[in-house]
Amino acid sequence: MSTRIAGIVSRRRRSQKKSHSTRLNRPKRLKMSDSGLHSSIMIPAAKPIIEEEEIDAVVEVLKSGMLAEGKVARKFESEFRDYVGTKFATVTSNGTTALSTALEALEIQPGDEVITTPFTFIASANTIAMIGAIPVFVDIEPDTYNIDPNLVEKAITEKTKAIMPVHIFGMPADMPRILEIADKHDLFVIEDACQAHGAEISGRMAGSMGHVSAFSFYATKNLMTAEGGMITTDNEELYDKALEIKNHGRGKQGGYTHYRIGYNNRMMDIVAAIGRVQLRRLPAVVEGRRKNASKYDKFLEEIEELTPQAERKGFKSAYHVYGPRLESANISRDDLVERLREFNIGSRTVYALPCHLQETYRRIHEWRWSKVVRFPDYSSMNFPISESVGRTHLEIPVQPGVTDENVEYIQKTIKKILSQT
Repeated sequence: MSTRIAGIVSRRRRSQKKSHSTRLNRPKRLKMSDSGLHSSIMIPAAKPIIEEEEIDAVVEVLKSGMLAEGKVARKFESEFRDYVGTKFATVTSNGTTALSTALEALEIQPGDEVITTPFTFIASANTIAMIGAIPVFVDIEPDTYNIDPNLVEKAITEKTKAIMPVHIFGMPADMPRILEIADKHDLFVIEDACQAHGAEISGRMAGSMGHVSAFSFYATKNLMTAEGGMITTDNEELYDKALEIKNHGRGKQGGYTHYRIGYNNRMMDIVAAIGRVQLRRLPAVVEGRRKNASKYDKFLEEIEELTPQAERKGFKSAYHVYGPRLESANISRDDLVERLREFNIGSRTVYALPCHLQETYRRIHEWRWSKVVRFPDYSSMNFPISESVGRTHLEIPVQPGVTDENVEYIQKTIKKILSQT
């Protein structure tokens, strides 16, 4: 069976190799029109890098006939662990299961409180509620969009067991301050590094500072495997628990002896093979994103209506998203996004609706855990900075496939649109 699959894949590769390589590697050129630069194709906000090396790695696994989590995943874990700088790492099926597995490994219980940000992808909060714990939202800093440490400390109660900072858009949260607060109050810190592959604080990688951390390898991420995740930690006990939880409660030896209730949160070797190649690309990917972000930052110094997300001294963003805020009396954020898209620039909003405003939390009383856990009334909550950033931010393409010519075109287009309002 594996020989037949490999033969089919090999034939398709031979027939498509030339066109595939051209499609992936040759940048589309911008055309000049009477009105100036014009992009004939959409400049996407996200574009996975998939080249022959990724394809060859997947084909090798297919030929081996060993497709489930195994030796390739072990190599990926080892390489990723060394990159991040932790003692242990284990793959998972996605970023959500990385977070939920980490929470269970910490033995967070129903009714326990976990402090996090409302300005994030909803999985950050959902993984807390999934196990019956209570997401306690606190507002963000207006410049970094990250959770405000001063508000974190004010939100701590006798029920608080952990803090889950999110490195939003790839910008590291203030981990030194958060860890100081956690140590003072004897709390766990779960780093949500799902958007922060390659981000740093004073030379330390995101995902290496909390008691346990979670990464996502979704298709739009700096390191992508289409779907996938990783847990990193320096704590061997947490690591051992995570191994059991993600694999039906099995111990390290595998087999059919089980020690606890667990799940199937594993990663296939096909997926891990892509991850290993992508990890080798990651430094260049981050460098490319930072190069483009730097050009936008300099450009926005001249555009009073747009303010970029702040990167503080000693902090290094991985720029999963470049998301400035628009403050203009003449054009709305949504209108600007629409106009940019008319000019084939893949702009969009990301977290326009923070978690506490989502129907999920406005109707939390319908969640099954609400029968035994008293959740707060999220519908009555206000987080003005999160809501303001939600209303005013927009994404501008920063991924490494965005060329210098693309950046120039995007800058000129923004200036043109704003000058006409």
